[in-house]
Amino acid sequence: MLLPAYTCYSVPAAAVAAGLRVRLVDVDHAGRLDLEALRAAPLERATALVVTNLLGVPEPVRELRAALRSADVALVDDAAQALGATSPEGPAGGRGDLGLLSFGRGKPLSGLGGGALVGAAPASDPATPRPAAAFARALAYDVARLPLVFRWLELVPALHVGETIFDADFARGPIDGAALCLAAAALAHFDDATRRRVERAASLAERIAAETRFAPLLPPPGATGVFPRLGLVAPSGSARDAALAELRDLGATTLYPASLDALAELRPARADASSCPGARDFAARLLTVPTHGGLRGARLERLVAALAKAS
Repeated sequence: MLLPAYTCYSVPAAAVAAGLRVRLVDVDHAGRLDLEALRAAPLERATALVVTNLLGVPEPVRELRAALRSADVALVDDAAQALGATSPEGPAGGRGDLGLLSFGRGKPLSGLGGGALVGAAPASDPATPRPAAAFARALAYDVARLPLVFRWLELVPALHVGETIFDADFARGPIDGAALCLAAAALAHFDDATRRRVERAASLAERIAAETRFAPLLPPPGATGVFPRLGLVAPSGSARDAALAELRDLGATTLYPASLDALAELRPARADASSCPGARDFAARLLTVPTHGGLRGARLERLVAALAKAS
């Protein structure tokens, strides 16, 4: 299986035991899969390529599919961060042989957990809705996001708040009934919520591009993104770190702080030990900022000023 070298992906331990191996494909300066690196990979030994549509920005897949077709390699269109995004080839998640969706925290359609396969037969009976559990879970999540509560939770090491944990033994099975209820409720407001985020992201990206040296990650011509967060590529790693130190309390993050070739936990699943310099450089310079409605007024001005200063 081929994976872009910058993303968040866990390979089940059972799959590794069964002989599945991943080969990393380097990415370019914007975190998109590097087409030349893909063409240089031994495609005759690959089963599938996963395209991740990072931060809701759809990858161009036309040339990728052409490179895969002759080697009979399947395309997995991972829209975990990109439900609602489109490109000339179609909607993200529906442009490959298999699509992936996530309903986790921070995703375009959040049920605080769970996900779905697009283009696959159901593996089990649908979950039984659990509205009471859904209400309790949503209430706890909303309380946890209050600034004072969140700051206390960050101090508890066992909670791993703000961290991306690589876990090959993640739970697998049908979607939880509470997550199903939350995702269904969010779906009723999905179009309006997505439109507002896209508008805020476009306005924010325009200001940042005009007033700083940070480059927003935007869709290619003819495509539309959904922006669960707005990605920014800093002019240097030191500029990214300086901006992060100033803006962490406004919700700025590095997202995934390391490229996959630097993860020791992934080594048992890898087909080789090659490094991916493009992904490492991208990981060192990526900063993400919120696109929710709370980033406005004095907070917005402070964010833009800090990015300009760090530039």
